[in-house]
Amino acid sequence: MALTNTDRLHTRLLAIDIRLHELSQELQRTQVQVNHLEAQLEDARLARMVGGDEAGDAASIGSELEASRNRLESQRELVESVKKNQWNARVQYTLARVKERQEARNQADPQ
Repeated sequence: MALTNTDRLHTRLLAIDIRLHELSQELQRTQVQVNHLEAQLEDARLARMVGGDEAGDAASIGSELEASRNRLESQRELVESVKKNQWNARVQYTLARVKERQEARNQADPQ
């Protein structure tokens, strides 16, 4: 049995859905990392204020935090781009299904 255009579009939509899920999970992990680094940075600043060094170097934590924030922003942009692709794929799939059903109806009832 040959794949129809609708089958191909449905497969594409499923692939986009899977990729979006993966990207969303990665985004969540990065957000957790950013939150963790923010807490570490705050701990380091407080420790420095009270005269301790146990919490780590605020400068190195700050640079790692900045890199993580940049990565988070890039991931958000990618997720938004994939969501737009997902929407376009969903529209194409829906239109193809409607067209396929109309053609099937016309073949069944030629009038």
